[in-house]
Amino acid sequence: MSDPRHPEKREEPSGATLSVEEWIELMNKHDPLEQYAKKRKEKQRAERDCDYM
Repeated sequence: MSDPRHPEKREEPSGATLSVEEWIELMNKHDPLEQYAKKRKEKQRAERDCDYM
């Protein structure tokens, strides 16, 4: 049911289940600390690669 006080559309769960791997991947996608660490590693790798040139 839609709530007239909240006009934004909400997605209803589909009833489908996720595998453990899919769930971990989904959670990592939305984990800000994980995203920060990933970007930092990429930046360090890029800086290291530039030092070798």
